[in-house]
Amino acid sequence: MTFHKTLAGCEEGSRAAWQGFVASYTPTLLRLLSVYAPACNEERQKQVCQESLRLLCADNFRRLRTLDHQSERECIVHLRAFLLETGANQLDPAADNRNAPEPTPDTVKDLLKGLPLIHQLVLFLKLAGYSDGTLEGILRISPAVAQSALERLEQKYGVILRRERDEGFWPAAWLNLLRHAWAEGTDACPPLRQFVRILDGQTDWNEKESVEKHTVGCLHCLERWAALREVTHWLREATPLPADQVDVFLSDLPVKAEPRARTSLLKWMFG
Repeated sequence: MTFHKTLAGCEEGSRAAWQGFVASYTPTLLRLLSVYAPACNEERQKQVCQESLRLLCADNFRRLRTLDHQSERECIVHLRAFLLETGANQLDPAADNRNAPEPTPDTVKDLLKGLPLIHQLVLFLKLAGYSDGTLEGILRISPAVAQSALERLEQKYGVILRRERDEGFWPAAWLNLLRHAWAEGTDACPPLRQFVRILDGQTDWNEKESVEKHTVGCLHCLERWAALREVTHWLREATPLPADQVDVFLSDLPVKAEPRARTSLLKWMFG
């Protein structure tokens, strides 16, 4: 199924559509949870993911219908935010690392101020919990290109630069920062689809430059740009979920059994 047919089928409760949705996108959601909710073990992360799917299906798939239906990556960016909100009650602020000051919207804005966009993306994703190796895959460049920005990060949060695993340093505080960024959007912010077009090389230089100029001064758009790059990477890296695990996720969802194909009388009589 294509993305559009899958989503349409999911809204109708089609089991085949939900099998495709869960198999294709659950691995990306689980990978995101491993970064943003690292204190949760694998089983708990699966439970959070399953709870998100249940909430998408509630009230005749009301929440699912609000997701973007035009672009797969836009849809998954919105689904990512929904997933992180669903898992918020699993984040204990007392468990956040105290070896470095917690990031706040104001301190992060000060840290990013005056930096080129690619440097801002490196620092933002570093603060989110990503290692250099994964950052290189997400941004398709070596984080070393932002060396001057990393030196700025070193002065305030040096301890996180030495982490080799992908996991958030302050999960609860970082989610609070993301909530702030999500709420900061204004009418001046470009639509997410425009960022997708830039990522795909479908805009001219003037449009790209205008969007990037806005983004370097807007935490809301910087977060969306980072999230788009992030989910694009994990979708590319994901391996579809095995059928037996898909069935576990489907067991709690209001999906309909697929109707059996009708067999003609002649075929039934003569095999």
